[in-house]
Amino acid sequence: MLKHHSKITLTRRTALKIGVLTTASLVIGVSPLQKFQATSVQAAGNTESSPKQLGFSHNQNTCIGCRSCEYACKKLYKWEEGVKWRTVYTQTTEDKPKPFFLSMSCNHCADPACLKVCPVGAYTKREKDGIVVHDSSRCVGCGYCLYACPYHAPQFGKTSGAVSKCSFCYQRQDNGENPACVDACPTKALKFGDVEELKKQEGAVFQISGMPTPKITNPSLVIIPKKG
Repeated sequence: MLKHHSKITLTRRTALKIGVLTTASLVIGVSPLQKFQATSVQAAGNTESSPKQLGFSHNQNTCIGCRSCEYACKKLYKWEEGVKWRTVYTQTTEDKPKPFFLSMSCNHCADPACLKVCPVGAYTKREKDGIVVHDSSRCVGCGYCLYACPYHAPQFGKTSGAVSKCSFCYQRQDNGENPACVDACPTKALKFGDVEELKKQEGAVFQISGMPTPKITNPSLVIIPKKG
């Protein structure tokens, strides 16, 4: 079970999202409410339309839950109130009652649902690295992407009336710098790079229990699950 310092409850947004995912699942033939165990990295990866796909990897064994990645992103991009581009979730299981963590942001999916449903073309996917970029100046605040994304990545700002999300620090990367969240991680639990290289890490998976099936959007997130 993934949580962010509080019990997960069924909200109106969650209910609507389940409806959207149910519709999507009918197309690809899977149930969005099915509970999955760790899914092999062979289940997701690059697509023909994106020869190179950058992504994140997160090692649950070395993450200490300090949330430095969250703070670095917030400081750099000055999230408006109620918006979070990156979240460190607390996870527990029956066989692992001691809390451990998962750091997640936009997964810059190979097949992004947000881009497919946006009626104004606010989303684009960069050819050279697969980064999914959102232009808030084009956003009309319809919220379609909020319901389409199975990872809660797009965030609606009540003050701005627009959606925003993790940009993968593409401007920094274009200048030869790392994403701020990666640089801020004191234990190097959070990394980034070509998904094809990240998935070569020992024990790498694209999904852990409690997460949606990667078949929906083909996320560019590699996880090293908590051991023992």
